Amino acid sequence: MTGLAGAYTGYAEGVEGTASNAAAPAVREPFSYKWFDYDLSASFSFPGTFSGTDFDNRGRRNISGTSTFGDFLYLNLGLQLQFGEFGIAITDDLQQFNLTPATADNPGLTLQTSRWHAVAAYGFLGNQLVLGAGARIVALQIAQTGQFVPGRTLFNMVGASPEAGMLYKPDGAVWRFGATLRAPVIARSLGESSTSIDPSSGVERAGKFIVPEKIVQPWEAEIGVSLQAGPRPLNPRWLNPHIEEAPVRARIERARAARDREHEAKLAAAPHERRTALELAFAEQERSLRMIEDMRLQAESDRLLAQRRARYANWPREKILIVASFLFTGASENTIDVASFLDQKLEPFGRSVTVMPRFGIEAEPVHDRVRARIGSYVEPSRFPNGSVRQHLTCGADIKLFPFDAWGLIGATTWRISFAVDLAPRYANWGVGIGAWH
Repeated sequence: MTGLAGAYTGYAEGVEGTASNAAAPAVREPFSYKWFDYDLSASFSFPGTFSGTDFDNRGRRNISGTSTFGDFLYLNLGLQLQFGEFGIAITDDLQQFNLTPATADNPGLTLQTSRWHAVAAYGFLGNQLVLGAGARIVALQIAQTGQFVPGRTLFNMVGASPEAGMLYKPDGAVWRFGATLRAPVIARSLGESSTSIDPSSGVERAGKFIVPEKIVQPWEAEIGVSLQAGPRPLNPRWLNPHIEEAPVRARIERARAARDREHEAKLAAAPHERRTALELAFAEQERSLRMIEDMRLQAESDRLLAQRRARYANWPREKILIVASFLFTGASENTIDVASFLDQKLEPFGRSVTVMPRFGIEAEPVHDRVRARIGSYVEPSRFPNGSVRQHLTCGADIKLFPFDAWGLIGATTWRISFAVDLAPRYANWGVGIGAWH
């Protein structure tokens, strides 16, 4: 997603797509061969990664060591489960900031913010139209941390609001269209918190740190498209294993029902003294026949699975994928950004609606070995005196080798990935590992 400048709303595959489009959990990827499938994701950034940068595009670079904002840990986790046309996913973006250091005499303060997406989606028309809905959840926690004593939570806030999304990808078409809408989230304090009130100013304090009245995540609307040139299909028809296996299962069920009727008729016509022996004989015969039928069904299931794998493996790999999207972000009254909150400064933030255009291209310059991406997006400033800045992004996947983790995960060919995001006063990069498809 970083390499494609985040223009993922009109593509929306994998657990990472959940953050861009609420329909993503039910989008079946071309290499999803089985009725049940799953996807996992994890990433992190080290403390200090963004110190000395203009992370929030306020128009000036942070001077290293003068802002609390640079000293944080960023963690992202995601899980996606798919059951036929139905899918669910949950992702969490967690940031942890060290506000004040812990000493032997005084506990320190730690702040954690979490942004969750919990969504469910369903594919209609053979997974050509996918609709999804769920919730965005925002939470904030301020806790004491001690060197020699257990920490305790001083302050908690949480809020949630709905989100919905769609993706339309007609079978055989070279394009997709996606859209998602997220309602604003307002998080407020949960019950009683361990705070005191300064009577002279009416400002709540946790220790010596001013806590917020509420957290606001503004509404968002995003639309996107994807286009693919070349012989590789963008929207191949998804083959549902249950539908493919349905004729075989139906034949077996009809045969079993016919045998049951035949057995019942023979038992009814047999003398009473012979019925017990006949029932035992029929049960043994049925057990043997069902074992054979189950073996045939498994063999047919394996044959169809191999056929689906071969279908995917035989597609040509040449392609040029183009993605584009527009992200609209709403205004928030009387708010400041996270960095200003951490530094306890009052700087107006997010007072007007902004638009962020994104664009990316993906291709495979080295056949079945290297997949490369390049993109760009224009980031508006949420500060009154800020200005827009353009980002350049790029990334690549490099095919490695097959490895089944000693039989724990099955046959998998691995890849290593990297991504870079550059802009004035800003630089970000990352590496990752995953499966090559």
